[in-house]
Amino acid sequence: MQIPERFVKQCEIGNHELDIRSPGIHQWTSGWVMQRTGGGGHGVSLPQRADRWACRYCVERITKGYQRDMFGAR
Repeated sequence: MQIPERFVKQCEIGNHELDIRSPGIHQWTSGWVMQRTGGGGHGVSLPQRADRWACRYCVERITKGYQRDMFGAR
């Protein structure tokens, strides 16, 4: 089954095709986070979502240290 064009994006990390409707797809988001007293933060307030996408596999590999440059140039 072909993915409708509006849902096809490239994984920014692994450089492969994604269907952004699939479970586990990550979108780059930034915004304001209220700090918790014990550390960490609450949900993102006033989020700004960028047209940047990655699959769960690639994001998990980065967080485990298998790939570098998570915040690097696109």
